[in-house]
Amino acid sequence: MFSVLIPVGPKPVELARLQDTVDSLRAHEPAEDVRLVLVDDSLTPRPQLAELEWPTPPVVVRTPLWEASAPPDLKSALVAGAMEGLRAAAAEAPEFCLKMDTDALVIAPFADKVRAALAADPTVGMLGSYDRRCTGERRDWEHKGRAIAAASRPVTVWRRSTRFRVPTGFWYKPAALRARARDLTQQALANGYELGAHCLGGAYAVSPALLQRTDLLDWRPWVRTPDVGEDVTVSLAVFAAGLRIRGMVDRDEPFGLAFQGLPADPRWLVENGHSLVHSLKDHRGSSEEELRTWFREHAR
Repeated sequence: MFSVLIPVGPKPVELARLQDTVDSLRAHEPAEDVRLVLVDDSLTPRPQLAELEWPTPPVVVRTPLWEASAPPDLKSALVAGAMEGLRAAAAEAPEFCLKMDTDALVIAPFADKVRAALAADPTVGMLGSYDRRCTGERRDWEHKGRAIAAASRPVTVWRRSTRFRVPTGFWYKPAALRARARDLTQQALANGYELGAHCLGGAYAVSPALLQRTDLLDWRPWVRTPDVGEDVTVSLAVFAAGLRIRGMVDRDEPFGLAFQGLPADPRWLVENGHSLVHSLKDHRGSSEEELRTWFREHAR
């Protein structure tokens, strides 16, 4: 059995996205082989997540920072939720954990390919869209490296994404958390980590070797670190654990992802043998509903 971790955002549309994404999973993998772990990223708990129809009731994790009286920022809350979700998935002792967003979709079987890749190399801690996209373009993560470097600073300046980058807030990080972020980063760098390196967060698989290191799946050192998502922090944890990341984006390999929109035409992704696609939002020339309908009809 393997786990599938899906963070579910606070907007009402996320519930419909979740249902369609789960339906796509059911269409291509035996539901009885999958343990669902859902992260409730809503400020108000949504009991309907636990009622999602599945052979085994889903495990639902609340984003820890929403329980605080004043959550520090949305990005920190999302990182905290996803990393707590990985810790919950680890408790199920799965063969591996696939993390995917609600704007990702399963379009073909993937589990056996992930199993084979992990069995072939026990040093792999993460599989996904890493240094290349499925269309061959090299990925650049320099800006994420600068953000990681800032995680050990005592004060972080938050700037709104405007032309003039006007500061809109100042965040203080306690010394113990700064030290932990610095130690984790140095440990990862000593194991070959390139600052900012990460798999695209729309969908990636995490091995049991990393899931067993729950001490590294700690969101607290990364709170109040702008522009650092859970895909970056989990990727860093892979190297801190002495493991490595393998890209699986070639023909007949699972990951056909892009940060915004799909990396290629839907038909090309199918014909190229990919199993997991992202993002159905913001794709050029096609609405999200049109893309979901196209993949749904193809599955039939």
